[in-house]
Amino acid sequence: MPPTDRDANAALRARFDEVHSRYTHLRDNVAELKRRLDGLEVTARSPDGTVTVAVGARGQLTRLRLHEKAYAHRPDRLADLITETTRKAETAAGEAVLRLTAQVVPAEAGVADLLRGGDLGGLLRRHDEALGWRPAGDDGRR
Repeated sequence: MPPTDRDANAALRARFDEVHSRYTHLRDNVAELKRRLDGLEVTARSPDGTVTVAVGARGQLTRLRLHEKAYAHRPDRLADLITETTRKAETAAGEAVLRLTAQVVPAEAGVADLLRGGDLGGLLRRHDEALGWRPAGDDGRR
């Protein structure tokens, strides 16, 4: 076998070993990630302390607590406080999900971008480009 074939085979084998190692790490840790995400709850409090909300990993409201002083607010102001505090908790939950996911999923996988922006198409294009994949009939010219 010519040296270039051996070198190419060694490079391919090294790349395969790297990819397999990353996959194994992901596979071994995905159950723990799911468990931690399922148990995630983030709490936020309004600036005046009258509204406290808790949300889960997907930003779903899990608990709402109103201090007795909350009822002194006009109804529209109280509604705004609840909405603002919930958004603050949702943002914090999203950041917590990103931190937990980053412990398991490699940054170059693009999952963080997907979680931030919800752009699955962008994630798929990124992987297509990395792999050099094109849809059938696409000759690459634009």
